[in-house]
Amino acid sequence: MTKIHFILNGKGGIGKSFISSLLCQYFLEKNESIIAIDTDPNNTTLFNVKALKAKFLQLIDGEGKFDVRAFDKIVELAFEKKAKNYIIDSGATTFIPLIDYLKENEILEFLTNNKIEVFMHVPIVGGQARDDTILGLTQLTQAFKCSFVVWINEYHGSIIKDGVDFENTAEYEAIKENIKAIISLNSLSKDTFGKDLLELTSKNLTFNEAMQDKNFSLMSKQRLKIFKDKAFQQINMIL
Repeated sequence: MTKIHFILNGKGGIGKSFISSLLCQYFLEKNESIIAIDTDPNNTTLFNVKALKAKFLQLIDGEGKFDVRAFDKIVELAFEKKAKNYIIDSGATTFIPLIDYLKENEILEFLTNNKIEVFMHVPIVGGQARDDTILGLTQLTQAFKCSFVVWINEYHGSIIKDGVDFENTAEYEAIKENIKAIISLNSLSKDTFGKDLLELTSKNLTFNEAMQDKNFSLMSKQRLKIFKDKAFQQINMIL
């Protein structure tokens, strides 16, 4: 069955493009076909990872106005079923227009009725944006019926607050029946793993490209392999 994966939350800088890239790389490693679409008009991070051959969806018209109808292209591409997996990277600026579009046009029901399975991958983070990202997740689960995958991204800090982890919060208890799975990108040393991941993303490389890049040291490659393997093992359990 064809699958479409929306990666979204209303906060910027929480790892949506990185998660989109991880999903793309996971499917390619499993020899599953993908079409990746970058919808962020301000920060084309996914599109810049050339190895993934992502398409850029132009959402700003010639007059500088937001063209919501451009989202039609996502649905049309999915209906062509030229790939097994469609990965849609939604930027912070496209979040509200995309949500409104999905609701108004009953897109999830339309896709499901035509045998296209819908996943929503929602990152939540530690640090100052923790509560906002959890609120965004809650609002999405209330608005849509599909397979929700929560990504706990601890790059900016632990998700634990007042000694309570996410799965023991009242917010999670209220929505847990809608959650298909939780993937944890646990906090790692910023001086080792953090710097290696920053170099990987700043150079717009895939993990496989980094393994072949002589500018990455032996131990940098080892740490990147550890991170990738842990992430892929979790993805493999649900997709």
